[in-house]
Amino acid sequence: MGVENRVVVVTGATSGIGLAAVRALKDAGYQTVLTGRNPDKVKVYAAELGVLGYTLNVAEEESCTSVISTVEKEIGPIWGLVNNAGIWLEGDFEDYSMSQIKAVMDTNTLGTMFMTHAALPTMLERGSGTILNVVSTGALYCRKNISVYAGSKWAIRGFTGCLEAECGPKGVRVMGYYPGKVSSSMYDTAGVPRDLDVAMTPDDAANMIKTMIADEKNVWGHVSARSINDYV
Repeated sequence: MGVENRVVVVTGATSGIGLAAVRALKDAGYQTVLTGRNPDKVKVYAAELGVLGYTLNVAEEESCTSVISTVEKEIGPIWGLVNNAGIWLEGDFEDYSMSQIKAVMDTNTLGTMFMTHAALPTMLERGSGTILNVVSTGALYCRKNISVYAGSKWAIRGFTGCLEAECGPKGVRVMGYYPGKVSSSMYDTAGVPRDLDVAMTPDDAANMIKTMIADEKNVWGHVSARSINDYV
């Protein structure tokens, strides 16, 4: 089966890494599906890239199951899933509101699990497929001011590793990509200033995602990357 018959769903795909990944995977020949929370942005970017787009809030279980079901009915079986949707939170833990904590965990952690739970059964039934979780270098170390964000990503690090071991023998690849600082709108959305001149670009990250997905003979278990300029 050629990649033109492989349907790949990307979450959080109206900006940053997600949007770049949709573009890279489409250019590589995959039937790429763009999803995001903002219906206007979904419509604009899906039309711009010439792909199908669906409004999706990964923090809501029903939204996840509905979109996966709709994609399978309207396009075909899902071969690949890129769990990219995520939000940033930074500051002292005691200053976070409970709603902020819940929003991060619901999106970054439960959202990844909800989408995986919805897409995985048909992959296992078929005996093939790929799930790539965009995690973060924040799941590889500990530092102050990112306790909840890091916690949400450390959880997905463990989730990804366990599913890799569970699903690999069944023909389904589950992989984690851990990008460092990326020049995206994530920090601005969170109201946190960042020097992004030293960051990797969304295209840099998307090219690695494409490589990991396309190399079907290998499971790229835990791959991290950051711009060489980010070490200065």
